[in-house]
Amino acid sequence: MPKPVQFTRESIINACIEIIRTKGSEGLSSRSICRKTGCSVAPLFRTFKNMEELIANVRIEVDRIFSEYMSGILDYSPAFKEFGMRMIRFAKEEPGLFRFLFLDIEGRDDVADTLARDCLVSISNQVTPLYRQLGINFSQAEMIYQQLWPFLCGIAQLSSRNPATYTEEYVSKLLSTQFQALATLIKTGTKVEIIDPYLLPEGERIYLRKWRHSDAERLFALASDPELGPRAGWLPHKDTSESLEVIKKYFQNDSTWAVISKESGQIIGCVGYKLPSSGHLPQKEGEAEVGYWMGRDFWGKGLCTEALGLVIEYCRQKGEIHTLWGEHFTDNPASGRVLEKCGFVDTAERTTCPLLTVGSDKEVRVLKLELL
Repeated sequence: MPKPVQFTRESIINACIEIIRTKGSEGLSSRSICRKTGCSVAPLFRTFKNMEELIANVRIEVDRIFSEYMSGILDYSPAFKEFGMRMIRFAKEEPGLFRFLFLDIEGRDDVADTLARDCLVSISNQVTPLYRQLGINFSQAEMIYQQLWPFLCGIAQLSSRNPATYTEEYVSKLLSTQFQALATLIKTGTKVEIIDPYLLPEGERIYLRKWRHSDAERLFALASDPELGPRAGWLPHKDTSESLEVIKKYFQNDSTWAVISKESGQIIGCVGYKLPSSGHLPQKEGEAEVGYWMGRDFWGKGLCTEALGLVIEYCRQKGEIHTLWGEHFTDNPASGRVLEKCGFVDTAERTTCPLLTVGSDKEVRVLKLELL
């Protein structure tokens, strides 16, 4: 009688690692593991309570493999550079395991994190930590680490996909340049300004950029004003979470922009246009409906006119829209003057906008601008 096959924790974990190596972590399932080991589901889950426990144990073993790649890194100076080069090699030689550790779950691994931090504060055969050699303190070394980590993961991923392009010499130069640039930047205390892509053309006092989730707090500060929303057909925002939902649902697209003051760098309003499928007015192909609002502190300064003028110029340059429509409540003539200053003409049409949250039964005046 044949001897029954013994399924050990080690054999199951090793099978999982082979699956990750060949098919990636997405190929890891109870069915694929059973197929690989030749066992049924019952012995698999007698050995491990569930897939979560199994994956956790697989991760421990992959960490062990990764640690072998890093063995002796503190014997080199600078150790952090040696860490980076070995991580690149790990990504090239074990692409499935690299993605499992660094890309598929949290984007960071505790074992790698500890090793990398050790490298920043120690170098071989010297009592002077690396951060002191560079003339920076430990907190500045930590800042370098925080900035280098995503760069290193990205280079490692590219290297695993394109080893012929990302040669050892090329990668070494990339890492050296990035490390020295960061060290110099942080050591000198140079403030890094966030570079936001903005829409061209820009205005004299403002520019337009896309909305971000992190803008929710500023949006709430403006849109919670009870005098603002009803003039544009919407209710004042109740909290920051509502503002975030508005950004996600209505503002994050290719035709809606935050209006940024060049003087303060803050959001002061919103401007954009809607295509026929989403506007309040009946439109044809090649037409769009403009929309705009400005925080109350910025009324009466011509900023809304400047913002709308940028959108009009953008549409002219794109050449895909030949007609712009605009409307405003007849009891809000200031909004109408914005349209008129931008060249819109009264169509003599008076209507309502039943889809509005506020003022759906109020009369609106319709204006039109031909771009071609």
